[in-house]
Amino acid sequence: MRKTAAALALAVTALTATGCSALEHDYPAGDPAVLSGRLTDRAQWAYGAMALPRHEPVAPARVEPRHSCQKGGLAVDETARDAVTFGLGWTVPDVPAGAARPAEARLRRAFTTAGWKITHDGNRQGEDWTELGFRAQDPATGDQFDLAWNSGTTSLFLTGYTPCARVPQDVADAAAVGEEWTPRAS
Repeated sequence: MRKTAAALALAVTALTATGCSALEHDYPAGDPAVLSGRLTDRAQWAYGAMALPRHEPVAPARVEPRHSCQKGGLAVDETARDAVTFGLGWTVPDVPAGAARPAEARLRRAFTTAGWKITHDGNRQGEDWTELGFRAQDPATGDQFDLAWNSGTTSLFLTGYTPCARVPQDVADAAAVGEEWTPRAS
């Protein structure tokens, strides 16, 4: 038993000391243009599916690389410098509850009809507050979208994320990827 434990400790030390990534996450390579395009296309699709009433224009947003991909292995609390998740978020302010409820229901239906899985349900209500929302995940790509609305801000928030992918370091370190984007009215 001691020989097995010693051999295992020696193997782990050898793998980590040589920089071997056998114990780290092996994130797939990602094309920033494809990942960014997937987010903006799906965000536009979601905006259309909600069929919101007229509102102030949504402020432009950009796809942002986020360093939240863990190295894994023995460095579980460290992020991988060359792996990122891309995110895109936008907000529609001043959406009354009477418009937010049906918009949330329409988008939830659109995601499930498209084959996405609802992985979190955020619809909750208290005595003097209401929260609406959910998280949907595409089983084919791993992309996720979160919709949230609450009676305190009356703002509708939609945020999309891609799974972690290895990208060129200059893209990983960039503040944003691609052009400014804002949803277009249908």
